[in-house]
Amino acid sequence: MTGEVAGSAEPSSAAEPPAATRDIEVSVEIAAPVEAVWRAITEGDQVANWFAPIASANPGEGGHLTVSWEAGAEWTSWITVWDPGKHLRLVDQLPDEQADGGAAMALDYRLTDLGGTTRLDLVNSGLSSAPDWDDTFHMMNNGWRFFLWNLKHFLERHPGARRTMISQRPRVTGSREEVWDRVFGAEGPLRTVTDGAYPGTGDNFRCVLDGLEALEGAVELCDRPWAFAGVVSSLADGVLHVEMEGTGDRWKMGVWLSAYGVEEEQCEEIGAALARTLSRVFPEDG
Repeated sequence: MTGEVAGSAEPSSAAEPPAATRDIEVSVEIAAPVEAVWRAITEGDQVANWFAPIASANPGEGGHLTVSWEAGAEWTSWITVWDPGKHLRLVDQLPDEQADGGAAMALDYRLTDLGGTTRLDLVNSGLSSAPDWDDTFHMMNNGWRFFLWNLKHFLERHPGARRTMISQRPRVTGSREEVWDRVFGAEGPLRTVTDGAYPGTGDNFRCVLDGLEALEGAVELCDRPWAFAGVVSSLADGVLHVEMEGTGDRWKMGVWLSAYGVEEEQCEEIGAALARTLSRVFPEDG
């Protein structure tokens, strides 16, 4: 989604009080110089290696960062603070139907050079505290936990590499718990090495896709029935990320596989196998 930074206005005595908001705060220490971390959060081709697979940037204060997970779903954030190597602030103006009183969300990245490593502190502020935002807040909190870990993994394990994103976002039916169990249960495409057990942080997992040798790795994040992430050791330490994105009668589940240094032909084979597998697991959803 796109938006602009709202201009200031004179207060009115009849104005409604600002809506209550809440913040997400996540930190990570990365074994990379501060210059590399700064590039990774400000340059479009670098952002595309750990965050949204499509990204472009117009750097500097007054510029913007635009990201997208698929064509036609762009989200633009405007740069209001640009202090290279120290502080980046991005602001989103939410559409009227999502914002309470037109409140804007902001994203602050603060970097600290620790001498050989970099501490990155992220604050995503301005999220509504209304109860109907609870699910969104939970998903976004998991999302930032994952993405900062993914940034660390990219800079430490795959510096200078370009990511190939293999993904499927099928529409599914049922509750999050029901869909999770179909994916991660004993007969599902994702499972721990002990059949019948649900994956937990630190466990080994196996990704079984129709027609391919199983992909194996270790779990990094598991929050049933919301999100899963793991390092795929058998795919050159790629990253598998699964999100239960919504609720309702029919909603999207996201499966994202980040491959680094993997041949295009192999990525295409994995993508086709992922599509076949999810079509089999969720045949009624189409």
